[in-house]
Amino acid sequence: MNGNPMSGQETKSTTIANKLEEEILSKKYQAGENLPSQHELATQFNASSRSVREAFKNLEAKGLIKVRQGKKAIVQSNSLDQFVESLSASMMNQHTPDKKLLTDLMQVRTTIEVSATRELSRDPNRMLIVRSLDRACTRMEHLLPGLEGGKDPELLKQFKSTEFDFHAALIKSNDNIILSSIYENLAPQLYSALDRLPETYSEQRKKVNEYRYLVDALENGQTDLAVALTLVNLTNIKDKFETLDL
Repeated sequence: MNGNPMSGQETKSTTIANKLEEEILSKKYQAGENLPSQHELATQFNASSRSVREAFKNLEAKGLIKVRQGKKAIVQSNSLDQFVESLSASMMNQHTPDKKLLTDLMQVRTTIEVSATRELSRDPNRMLIVRSLDRACTRMEHLLPGLEGGKDPELLKQFKSTEFDFHAALIKSNDNIILSSIYENLAPQLYSALDRLPETYSEQRKKVNEYRYLVDALENGQTDLAVALTLVNLTNIKDKFETLDL
């Protein structure tokens, strides 16, 4: 694989928020504990205070931390259950979910899938799921040549369905039954929106290559690489989604 998979993909505030979220969900910082000060985090990430404040807003919106004036932020929860349940209720109350809700769901999807990738890469019994991912990846590789030129809508439908299966297999490997169940109920609405994303053949080929790298990284227990690949893939999808006019 050439190049740095993480290059240029995230703003500083997103990088900080993702890292802190990971540490909170993995209970490096337990509920009730203080996070490092904004100044300490700005130094750690070589970022501005504004970037740290934006990251804090993101985490506070998810119910993970509580920001206190003049004091260090405190960890409020080590799970996203409450956030996802709130999101679920909001979406179920709207006949047609708006872009903000779908964007929030995409953030949830990213969190669940990155967490699942990390845990799966460390699981000594991971090969059953890895083989499932490998089969989906092989299926996409076989379909890929037929997508060049974009003339066969049925092949494209099969490709996207297999890709969704790939992500679903990863998400279901997460041991949080509540998150996975809620996500599964909301996924059709998200996938309906994602189905509208335009992709060139070159982008499809690049993505399939990254899925293959991800399967190999999971098989070999390369946690950092697997997490980076998952995060880059989902960030690319989110960035494309945000340009859609829903």
